[in-house]
Amino acid sequence: LERVQHHHAHIASLMAEKGLDELVGLSCDGYGYGPGGEAWGGEVLYCSREGYRRLGHLEQHVMPGGDLATRYPARMTASILYKLGVAEEWLERNSKMLPHGEREAEVVIKQIKRGMGALTSSCGRVLDAVSALLGVCYERTYEGEPAMKLEAHASHGRDKLKLQPEIKGSILLTTPLFDALYSKLGKEKTADLAYSAQAYVARGLAELAVEAALDMGVKAVGFSGGVAYNEAIVMEVKRVVEEAGLTLLVHSEVPPGDAGISVGQAYFTAVKWS
Repeated sequence: LERVQHHHAHIASLMAEKGLDELVGLSCDGYGYGPGGEAWGGEVLYCSREGYRRLGHLEQHVMPGGDLATRYPARMTASILYKLGVAEEWLERNSKMLPHGEREAEVVIKQIKRGMGALTSSCGRVLDAVSALLGVCYERTYEGEPAMKLEAHASHGRDKLKLQPEIKGSILLTTPLFDALYSKLGKEKTADLAYSAQAYVARGLAELAVEAALDMGVKAVGFSGGVAYNEAIVMEVKRVVEEAGLTLLVHSEVPPGDAGISVGQAYFTAVKWS
């Protein structure tokens, strides 16, 4: 098989399952390399038999300490809050979320200031950062733990904040989401904040995908990647897509996560050389 980029393979696996030659798709997970080695994970792609184009994505944030920001999501929270000028204040109060406490918190701030870590558009890292901000989970001990625990909390909540997605060009900004969440800490139920955060991300990505699909005359939007296991996010994406008169396609046979990537690789290689 020829090398097929991670997020292209996610959408190609959905195309293979549904028998499609083209699709505007959302590919959302924790991490996957872009064509130049970038850390992607919250992508809007147009995929066809010829290849793919990136049409939009989540705002990029620094992953301070690299993989440590995956294991300890408070690092990602601090990275995003730094843009709001409150990272040091938040970390001072929550240094227990880091294994080495206050000493590590100081190092994290220095890493963020110096941009020490890959820039990522990962949806998974954003959900992880929300999870730590809300005190739901601040250490990943198994794959997807912070986002999965956030989903569990959100299942008892509602979209209390009703935030309108802030989109700049083809980028869904997530810093405004954290601004809103930070201002509501201790004032609203954690479950409602968790639900509101998931709804914001889902609405924003869906709006980007709908705009692209309408512009290109594509009748359906696909959703793949590990985040597509989150039922609440899928349902919000579905609502936005269907209100625009389009169809949302999700997996029913091929797993939406990394287990389905090989299907997308095989499909694209087969159609390209057929």
